[in-house]
Amino acid sequence: MNAWWYRRRYPLRGPRPESVRVARELGPLDRAGEESPIGEGDLLDMSSSSHRSTRFLGIYGADGALAAMRAHGLIDRLEARGFRHIGVELELSDPFEHSLRVYDGDPSRRLGEITAARRHVESLGPIELPHGSEVIEIGWLAIENPDAHLTTALPGQQRPGLGMLRSVIDMALAGATVLRLAGVVGLPSHYHLACTYHPWFRPLDPRDEGTFLALRHATRSLSRRDASWAIARGEVTLDGAPWRWQPTRMCAPINPELREWMTSSQYASDAVASSERDFALAPSP
Repeated sequence: MNAWWYRRRYPLRGPRPESVRVARELGPLDRAGEESPIGEGDLLDMSSSSHRSTRFLGIYGADGALAAMRAHGLIDRLEARGFRHIGVELELSDPFEHSLRVYDGDPSRRLGEITAARRHVESLGPIELPHGSEVIEIGWLAIENPDAHLTTALPGQQRPGLGMLRSVIDMALAGATVLRLAGVVGLPSHYHLACTYHPWFRPLDPRDEGTFLALRHATRSLSRRDASWAIARGEVTLDGAPWRWQPTRMCAPINPELREWMTSSQYASDAVASSERDFALAPSP
């Protein structure tokens, strides 16, 4: 593998232009919703504990989140699956981290939930960012079908998904683009989640990208599910010793300079150089 091949094989995606157009048409009042008008607290820094926002990350009220989901086509997809009474519940009591839950009929029938924070950052990786730059940091994200039962679970999974994670990521990145954030940062807790994030996200350290590439190569004979379980069970070894998944920060870059670096030949070269690691599948018993 070389840097040219890596950049051709793993192009870094952004949000779809159509999704950005939809997000741009949703103005601040649409995102707030009638039940959550824009107040002074929503214009302040979320890192300050001196106020309590009335909106998720200072962006969405409950009605506004529903309006955005409908505009992006997510509500139609949920209704097509039989979920007819979709609601949104916000948990905003923590000034540093907010939660948004999407449910069907009753909050206990969870369809999706995200816990996230909006933070000021001075730099990401080696890139110094303009004063006042912000990112959204995803702490936890779940999308699930409350009516289905697992037959073949992924590591950490409790209910089957809805096949909508990629659409949710696309909507989030479109919104971040319109808000001119520096990026969206996630910390995938398992290998299969890193694989799902990877088309849009890259580790901030290219050496971690190299580790990811080496894992993909070592588990290339397995399905994504089986590869994730093999890593979780210690069936992937490094220099003969079991190696467990080590979550690392991944970023979907919005800032032009940050995106330029994460798609650069230098990032690719550093990642490829770090991919020469002796991961191997442990022999089957």
